[in-house]
Amino acid sequence: MFRTAICIAAICATTGCASRSGSASVKPTGPKGQAQRTAQADSLEEFMSKVRARSAMARPLTGRALTVEGQDAAITAALITVKARPTAANHRAVAAQYLRHGIKDVAHEHFSAAVKLDAKDAASWDGLARIWRDWGFPNLALPDASRAVYFAPDSPVVHNTLGTVLQALGRRAEARAQYEKALAINATATYALTNLCYGWALEGNADKATTACRQALRLEPEMEAARNNLAVAYEVSGDSTAALDVLAESGDAARTQYNAGILHLAARRFPEALQAFDKALALRPPFAAAELMARQTRQQLREGTAR
Repeated sequence: MFRTAICIAAICATTGCASRSGSASVKPTGPKGQAQRTAQADSLEEFMSKVRARSAMARPLTGRALTVEGQDAAITAALITVKARPTAANHRAVAAQYLRHGIKDVAHEHFSAAVKLDAKDAASWDGLARIWRDWGFPNLALPDASRAVYFAPDSPVVHNTLGTVLQALGRRAEARAQYEKALAINATATYALTNLCYGWALEGNADKATTACRQALRLEPEMEAARNNLAVAYEVSGDSTAALDVLAESGDAARTQYNAGILHLAARRFPEALQAFDKALALRPPFAAAELMARQTRQQLREGTAR
């Protein structure tokens, strides 16, 4: 099973969550304040999409050039099995092994082979949907995610995946409904709680967002995505101090600085963002994602486009 949660960056913070107190940030209130929070959430969502794309660019290249087939015993065994018995389940198992290495094109081939052999293979439809979504094509992911839900209506995982696809398409209310369906099936599905948190954050509803993320953290105190989405919820609400405090509770100083930089960038606090990325690089060289974001932020500041 793959339990994808939307988070603020490719690098995530870790460890437990403490209670929040006394922020100096000003939170807008009333209808005008809600409109401001919604506008900020829209801007944040667009920004996070760009960050995910940039982070992917910064990752080391993987694929057949690394000849993982000859280096990974699990892949070798799965390939031998599927060659001997080309069943849907065996193709799905091969796809899962390639996904461990981030080789999504080959995983896509095997998920596709699986659904050709078994059109009701919900797990493989779900895998195809996640790959299309991660490639930046949620419109192509939607039919596959819908098929997965049709063939496995009692699976919280496939409802969650459909929710993430709808979220990527900007269909926020429908996305939240899918996360809630996943939770109705499994109330302890922390991945769905975390995505529900993010969904409410994008609506500017900090109370519901923080409630969902804190519930996820109670169930799984070290869940990285839940902590990061809790920080997003605070940032969207206008409580930047609380957002940064959440990240500071991480046991990984480099990741904390990187994620703080992402939040600073989302709020267009460019000097603070650059400082955070530089700190992340100093704490953990090399740090490809931090290096890329620092370089781009520095260029924006130099060109005067960081406004």
